[in-house]
Amino acid sequence: MMRVHHLNCATQCVHGGRLFSGRGGFFHTAEMIAHCLLIETESGLVLVDTGLGCDDIHAPKTRLSWGFRTLSNLRLDLRETALDQVKHLGYQPSDVRHIILTHLDLDHAGGISDFPDANVHVLQRELQTAKATGGWIHQFRYRPVQWQQHLHWATYQPEGEQWFGFEAVRSLQGCHPKSS
Repeated sequence: MMRVHHLNCATQCVHGGRLFSGRGGFFHTAEMIAHCLLIETESGLVLVDTGLGCDDIHAPKTRLSWGFRTLSNLRLDLRETALDQVKHLGYQPSDVRHIILTHLDLDHAGGISDFPDANVHVLQRELQTAKATGGWIHQFRYRPVQWQQHLHWATYQPEGEQWFGFEAVRSLQGCHPKSS
């Protein structure tokens, strides 16, 4: 049996609540979370996105953009890191063998450094975009300090049919589902 755990790996209390949640006034806050999944497989744990990492919590001014910190009104809490939640579930950080990134935005990829031995899977085009230099929006989204030192990468080209307009990747290198 495959088990999937839902993790909240960063709480943002954004200003302009009505714009984000449809409730409250424009000056109220809306709570949004960084959804991550932890999946048990035969080849170890698979983490889908990482949210913010421990280093992001300890040094937000270095690791997170000023604009993101200001607009998101983050709740900086180590208990919301994927690393802490993996340990709380009784696993070791080394049990996380694979990280699948939907994209490399700072609130999805900040925890990569908490799992130095994991293989990180990402679309080749997304990695190229994140590594490119860009304007202030690019710097707001991508923070190479979060992931540039990571050694284990697997990149992919989209293949197969699309799902709701999203490109697909069929199988991941070295990652197999857990059989019952």
